[in-house]
Amino acid sequence: MKFQKLLTFLFALLLVTSMTSCDKDKDKEPSNRDLLTAEKWTGHSFWAFGNDISDLFLEQLNYDIKKNTVKFDKAGTYVDSYERTSISGTWEFANDDKSIIFDKGTEDEYTATVLLLTDKELRMDQTVETEEGPLTLEVRFTR
Repeated sequence: MKFQKLLTFLFALLLVTSMTSCDKDKDKEPSNRDLLTAEKWTGHSFWAFGNDISDLFLEQLNYDIKKNTVKFDKAGTYVDSYERTSISGTWEFANDDKSIIFDKGTEDEYTATVLLLTDKELRMDQTVETEEGPLTLEVRFTR
């Protein structure tokens, strides 16, 4: 009888151990590539000099950032859409995933600095040339 109880206990222990070992995979943090490519990003706001300038873009350029979506895929391509138009190209991480190079090796190549990347939010900035000189513009996306 003691042997049967011991056998039952060992079986239960084996079952619990095998079930908890599967949970370790769930605790693994997703990579930046996984976070970036998981789902489509929707534009949220433009920022410059610490201020939300999304309304300025809407008023001056008739550009509503909330109509902008970007989908990155793991193969290194992206599709950037605004209303019914879209552009596509290539992307790759650089600088230990702190930067994204878009369309590397083409005349359209540019680099954006990744300020924040979580499962719900993406913030990038890039420097654009204006008549007054270079301007660092932050673009925020959400899911």
